[in-house]
Amino acid sequence: MPDLYLENGFVNHALWYKDPSPFVVCLGGRGTGKTYGALSDVVAGHYGKIVYVRRTDTQMQAVKIAELNPFKRINADIGSNLIFAPLGKSTAGIYHGEVIDGVVKPSGEPVGIGVALSVFSHIRGVDGMDYDTVIFDEFISERTERPIKNEADAFLNMYETLNRNREMPPLNKPPLKCVLLANTNDLRSAILDALGLVDIIDRMLQKGQEYKRVKNGMLSIYLYQDSPVSRAKQQTALYQVANSADFSEMALSNKFSRANYEYVKSCPLREYTPLVTIGDVTVYEHAREAGLYYVVDGIKSDNIYTTYPVDLRAFCADYFYLYEALLDKSLYYSSASVKIRFERVWNI
Repeated sequence: MPDLYLENGFVNHALWYKDPSPFVVCLGGRGTGKTYGALSDVVAGHYGKIVYVRRTDTQMQAVKIAELNPFKRINADIGSNLIFAPLGKSTAGIYHGEVIDGVVKPSGEPVGIGVALSVFSHIRGVDGMDYDTVIFDEFISERTERPIKNEADAFLNMYETLNRNREMPPLNKPPLKCVLLANTNDLRSAILDALGLVDIIDRMLQKGQEYKRVKNGMLSIYLYQDSPVSRAKQQTALYQVANSADFSEMALSNKFSRANYEYVKSCPLREYTPLVTIGDVTVYEHAREAGLYYVVDGIKSDNIYTTYPVDLRAFCADYFYLYEALLDKSLYYSSASVKIRFERVWNI
């Protein structure tokens, strides 16, 4: 078990660039040092040339403003001067800044670029071979943010575009490193789902696990559940007055929204019979109590609908009463992951 925290209580970010896994997912409470740690290692050159990613163009445009520069605190602490400068309408270069006539201006070659995921999906013909690492900051959206259309595909296509064939002959280079940073706002993350991590992280939370390597060593998860910084923050002003359990548990205890776990319970399957499979979840109906349903993982029924558009529309028409049962709170789920996948059928 690696030493996940530094002596000052912040996360041990050096583990991320040393981690042999190409994909490194870091989830923790607010203010625990995730972004600061990763970007300080950018300044130190540990990640090579980077692509800094935010979800939306609005977020990416904001970091171009000097006061919102994510390197601002690091620059002040260690005397560096990394800045964002426009490379076009929707992208930015990350440069070492030089003060000229009292104004900080970019100097030399960029150490990386900044781009929004929502914009990158429209970019074609990018040569990503110059880049060593993707740092995706705040990859899980706040619940107040609008979803990005086909967000999972956009992320996977971005990685494919930047990584290309570097792992194959004749290059035989290491894969592009991808470090994903987020607070635990919502388990219903399209990117977590695309990486097959919803169930894994859910089990880690239940077991109190903070570190796990999965996918044959291709992906490492750092799930900070015992942060000394978070414990200290409990006594600060906001958390003394905040009346939102969801917010406090996310920001301090690294817990996902309670809404992810509503109506998740263990039901005795012997009392139910399989009704229909949609995608990779199966709906059971209670053998004796009409109108009571239970959704579980896996293909357990001979009555199968895929999640392709035509089949999905047919399922929603044929089994609209299951949506009504969902609204009537007479439908339960075997896990948070199952709940998320079934709700996605109904665009919830």
